[in-house]
Amino acid sequence: MVRSLQNELWRPNMLNSFSMTGNYFITGIRAVLRHKTHLALNLLGLTTGLASALLILLYASYELGYDQMHPNAENSYRLEQFFLPVNQRFPVSSPAMKALLENYDQGIKVTRINSGADTLRLAGSSQQLSLQKAQAVDANITDFFQIEVLQGDLTAALTQPNQIALSEQEALRLFGQTSVLGQQFQLGEQRYTISALYRMPEQSHFQAGSLRRISDEVANGRLAVNNVYSYIHLPYGLDQRALLQELTTQLNQQAYQGGKVTELQLRALTDIHLHSNLAYEFNVNGSAGTVQISLVLAALLLLIAAINFINMSTARAAMRAKEVGVRKALGASRSQLFVQFMLESLLIACCAGLLAAVAVELVLPEFNLLVNRPLQLNYIGNFGLILLASVFSVGVLAGVYPAVFISAFDAKKVLSGDFQRGNTAIWLRKGLLVLQGAITIGLLVASVVLQQQLQLLQNQSTGYQREARLMVNAVENSLLFHAENKNLLQSLQKVEGVNAVSMLDMQITDTISQAMDIQLPGQTAGTALPPISQMGTGFDIAKTAGLTLLAGRDFSETYQSDWYQTHGDHATAAVIITESLARKAGYTHLQDVIGQQWLLPGDVPVLRMQVVGVVADIQVGSALKQQEPLLLICGRSPMTYANIMLSMAPDMAVSARDKVQQLLSERLQRQDLKLSWLSDDYNAIYQNQQRQGKVIAIFAALAIALTCVGLFGLAAFSAEQRSREVAMRKVLGAGRFNLVNLLASEYLKLMTISAVLAIPATFWALNSWLSEFSVRISQNPLWYLLAAAVTFAICWCTVAALAWQVAGRKPAMVLRQQ
Repeated sequence: MVRSLQNELWRPNMLNSFSMTGNYFITGIRAVLRHKTHLALNLLGLTTGLASALLILLYASYELGYDQMHPNAENSYRLEQFFLPVNQRFPVSSPAMKALLENYDQGIKVTRINSGADTLRLAGSSQQLSLQKAQAVDANITDFFQIEVLQGDLTAALTQPNQIALSEQEALRLFGQTSVLGQQFQLGEQRYTISALYRMPEQSHFQAGSLRRISDEVANGRLAVNNVYSYIHLPYGLDQRALLQELTTQLNQQAYQGGKVTELQLRALTDIHLHSNLAYEFNVNGSAGTVQISLVLAALLLLIAAINFINMSTARAAMRAKEVGVRKALGASRSQLFVQFMLESLLIACCAGLLAAVAVELVLPEFNLLVNRPLQLNYIGNFGLILLASVFSVGVLAGVYPAVFISAFDAKKVLSGDFQRGNTAIWLRKGLLVLQGAITIGLLVASVVLQQQLQLLQNQSTGYQREARLMVNAVENSLLFHAENKNLLQSLQKVEGVNAVSMLDMQITDTISQAMDIQLPGQTAGTALPPISQMGTGFDIAKTAGLTLLAGRDFSETYQSDWYQTHGDHATAAVIITESLARKAGYTHLQDVIGQQWLLPGDVPVLRMQVVGVVADIQVGSALKQQEPLLLICGRSPMTYANIMLSMAPDMAVSARDKVQQLLSERLQRQDLKLSWLSDDYNAIYQNQQRQGKVIAIFAALAIALTCVGLFGLAAFSAEQRSREVAMRKVLGAGRFNLVNLLASEYLKLMTISAVLAIPATFWALNSWLSEFSVRISQNPLWYLLAAAVTFAICWCTVAALAWQVAGRKPAMVLRQQ
């Protein structure tokens, strides 16, 4: 009986609840549609902010998702080394480190990757090709990386000799199809059979065009040889610091005779993509800085959009005061009114969310080109969650204060006509407008500084010429640095449009990975130089690369003794040194070092080097790295691959490139030689900075546009509220321009406060960012003044456009309506 009575009571309550919710919904729609201008401005601002934030969050989500899918990713690390002689960190290590790691703790699991492969020749073809991203790996690679097997037996490819697995893309590139199981090709001196086809996730820093078993020669390499990438799984609770200290000590003692040459370091697998930008990475990684800047921009855009909503809602609160008074007189509680106004805010946010989703669909292809990522919209997956979270967050953020503020009106005062708006909402609107102005000024200055810094990096003196320099990359070293193969460069020299030809055993836009201890005449233990970075080159390197000779001469075929030669118990070669190295060696006058004999005692046989030239310092790689003393050796290189550099006549560079490519294809029997312009290689170093600059510039423009939308809404309301005052001033003789300035002056004062707050904060933030560069611009106060002036101008023009219209009304018509 009691339960039946409870059920009977519950049903009406539930029906009343549904009825009340429906009433809220209908009332909310009517209220939203009643003020169409207000609705349009809110929708425009929220849609722009949401669409921008959705794009940024989609990109950030993709970047943060790298390597998360791999097995035991949270406990996986890459073993890296910091080499003290060259002051650089490298992601490679010795294959013999596997034994040291496993001996330290049997719970440690290690897999090794050796990159590169000999050229291959397909059946029935005389042309040679190179496998792209060819990796020789340990059989347990699948315990560390997710690899989806599409066809065949991957285990066989990783455990049996002369077996290989290809990725989908590599199979299509080589054979034009994916049905390749059983196909064979000649790789170096061995014939390989394709036994598996696989696919790797795009969001992985490790990419492999092919996988095969690591050779015994590489796997059993000496501890001093660093030619593999080592990934490790550590047992939970293992003391990483103790592990690294112990193994660093063992490595230096066993491989480097107890000297302090290297320090072992660990990099978390999930940190590699965003936090590692080292030489010899598998791919060009992303940038944590770009992601962080993007997230800040997303937050700022959402904040500006929400500020616009709050300002316009509180400014128009008086228009809804009587509605609130009537509702309260009829029994509505403050909580019910709060729900009503929050529902209106969420309705507008939902509409803006739908429009934002459409906008994202339209601009996503262009945005993908900007960030160089294959972003996709998955409404059931990440994008759907991001969309819902963003819409709800903006709806609540934008609506909570107006809902609290409006629902708090006193019914008696409102209905009696004694209602006066308090100062709280006014001060809030002014404060939020100041914040908007500060954000706008900060973003304008940041855009200028980033562009200026990028231009400095791209135009700075590097010590070598980048224009009209053609690079032929990754040619087998034996084809270039063996004396009997000089005729290849001689043939290239004869191509019309080629001014000079030389070679380097490293990428001058990358990094230096060779260093050696040199012995100077009269040197003692106390005056010994630290290990010096070195690079192997060919004849005419100064002429070809455009180096600035300060003393001496270039390497030349006229002096055959310049080329590296062995003479039984010793070897000889000519060297060119940089100015900073000459200064370090104690030579005040650069000419004094010419002809000096330096020794490389650690080489076998001992190398006697004659200094023949001094050049201005060379910036190898990015300006994020400090310039270092450098030594160029003629004809000597321990590297596997080298690069040809050609200095071209600018007016014939394009046609000469085609001839060079044709000649090399015929002589080397290669179809896939990689040719690039040195200027393009150099600009590619700063692609993360370029991306940051573009992202900030685009979203700074959007932030300014949103600020204009907010100013327009507030100015329209303010002008309407003060229309009677304007009419009376006009009757008393005030000019139209004076009236415009009167209405705009309030906003200009607020923008002045914005500038005072924004300038020091922006200066500090940008100065911290610039400190990462070894070459950087000095911040110019003029940029801050111009940014403030632009903000003032935008503010004045936005407000003045509305004020001019209001000031142009006939006073009689305005005063009659009031």
